[in-house]
Amino acid sequence: MTKYNENSTLARRAQLGSFFEELEDRIVQKLRTEASSEEGRAELLRSTGLHDEVLLNELSSLGIPADGLMALRLFPLVLVAWAEDDADAKERTEVLSQALKIGIRQDTTAWILLTQWLAKKPPGLGVDAWKRYVHEIFSSMSDVAKSRLIQLTESQMQHVAKASGGHFGFGKVSKKEAAIIRQITTAMRQQTLMR
Repeated sequence: MTKYNENSTLARRAQLGSFFEELEDRIVQKLRTEASSEEGRAELLRSTGLHDEVLLNELSSLGIPADGLMALRLFPLVLVAWAEDDADAKERTEVLSQALKIGIRQDTTAWILLTQWLAKKPPGLGVDAWKRYVHEIFSSMSDVAKSRLIQLTESQMQHVAKASGGHFGFGKVSKKEAAIIRQITTAMRQQTLMR
């Protein structure tokens, strides 16, 4: 390949990458606008049964519309992926694999939100929204269901943590990842004690 063809190919790839980044930014901005509109808030309230006004405000601020709420269920996995200040490709792939396992399809708002959170570290507000979300859903779950959800979430977080293989590819969970897993499972267990 000539130098000109190489440069031309690289320029086209850069242009294409820029196009898709801009398109993704537009989609995310549209989600934020929809989620923060009165209609979006009403739909979130109607379809989820959530009554926590602060949670509804946080979800709106994060750009999470009603059909994207399922992504919040996997937010702990995203936090584990970012534990080392960089969500690597294997961790991102594992989070998306876990999403597919629970029925999140690639053509959904939840998928778009997850890929956005994996590409760009989500704001701290997401943690607060997730905690409120857990509190809200736990209020209507049996103790057995709560326990199973905690176990499932912990298992999914372990899969993400082990995805990058630690040092020398032996599936080691780093100290930072282990700390996040511990914090999240502790927060979930504390929610089971609240009535």
